[in-house]
Amino acid sequence: MSITLQIEPAFALAYRRYAEFQPGDVLRLYVRTSGPGTGGMFYAIEKDALAEGDAVFDVEGLRFVIRPTDFWYFDGGHLTYNPAFGEYGFSFSNPRLED
Repeated sequence: MSITLQIEPAFALAYRRYAEFQPGDVLRLYVRTSGPGTGGMFYAIEKDALAEGDAVFDVEGLRFVIRPTDFWYFDGGHLTYNPAFGEYGFSFSNPRLED
């Protein structure tokens, strides 16, 4: 199964700047849940290694990977960065998750 995910170049470049990721780094995108009573989900990112079955997105020298168990969250999504908000300018949207 393949997924569709748009990762803007500015998103990758900002992660390189603020998190000091380097070209060639493999970064896992995955789903996290927030604290009790909030009911929210959000994306998280961490350095990792490529695993079998991962979806792979190469953007601005960084390799973003997603496990098949998280495809449902990211498929159809869009990762962006707004420089007006500095290190808080990262965002994820996915119309398929909106009711």
